[in-house]
Amino acid sequence: MGSGKNIKFTEGIKRLKQPILPLVKMVEFLYLTGPCKTVSEVLGRLTKPVTLEGLYYENPQQLLQPYESVMQDFAVIKGEKKLTAGFPFIVNEKQVPLARRQSVECWVMQQILDRELEDINSMLCGPCGCVLCCTGPDSKFDPLSGFKGEMKQEYFEIPLTDIEVDLFALARVDNGESRARTAQSSHALHVNHVAFYKHEMALYHWQNGWSLILPRGAACPQLAEDTKRCMIYTKRPEVCRKPQIFPFILEKTAEMAKRSDGVQIPVYMARHKVLAVWDCPYVRELQDEIGAYAEMSGLEPIFKRSKT
Repeated sequence: MGSGKNIKFTEGIKRLKQPILPLVKMVEFLYLTGPCKTVSEVLGRLTKPVTLEGLYYENPQQLLQPYESVMQDFAVIKGEKKLTAGFPFIVNEKQVPLARRQSVECWVMQQILDRELEDINSMLCGPCGCVLCCTGPDSKFDPLSGFKGEMKQEYFEIPLTDIEVDLFALARVDNGESRARTAQSSHALHVNHVAFYKHEMALYHWQNGWSLILPRGAACPQLAEDTKRCMIYTKRPEVCRKPQIFPFILEKTAEMAKRSDGVQIPVYMARHKVLAVWDCPYVRELQDEIGAYAEMSGLEPIFKRSKT
């Protein structure tokens, strides 16, 4: 893949070629086997460049600093810290519960990768110029996504928090019927005797919270018509900040487990993968780099189409 072809993705590619997880695993090893009493003490000693399996890190301490609070959970493995209230129940793909060390490692890695990939996504998404995530299903050919033909979906859903709803000056549907179901419920919500996705785009309050519904041919109201750029980019919704390269170390299931104190907690399944959405133009263009990033992180790369 020629360097000229990817010059617009230079910063993102640089990050893909220097994944953080190898450094995190090194910190875990030094903390669990060495004399340091805290993760912070380990980081304090990383003042020189580090080379790990051919990967060169000029300033490991600086690179790891944003993830220090997450890595504090390694203390649970040493028995020097209790599991937090939000820690889930984690099983493998055969439904067998993971040992404590494996569970903590998966939980830490998932959170760290989530942050790293959000940063990388921002570096790749801006230069890409794609609006696929900002528009509803369409039957037109999109040269950026490479899509041809009629999309099967009737609408796209953009989940929003209660605060983020105010970013959109749109009609709102918030009643007992909407709150009794989700956008994916088998019996679709009808508004004035017509399925919700047949109406113009609007904000809906579902059983699981608010979302912006983009029906066929619709575009997010915050997408500028002339520049095709987000007009609220710096304060865009959380879901819009999520990468098209997802951490899939853990997958949340629909199951719940009962803790020893009787509290119900969510069940996650360990997957040990990185999932990249094939619809995204930069995912297709940087397939080799994404695959290498996943493998250097000790994970399996998976490419999957989302919009069909």
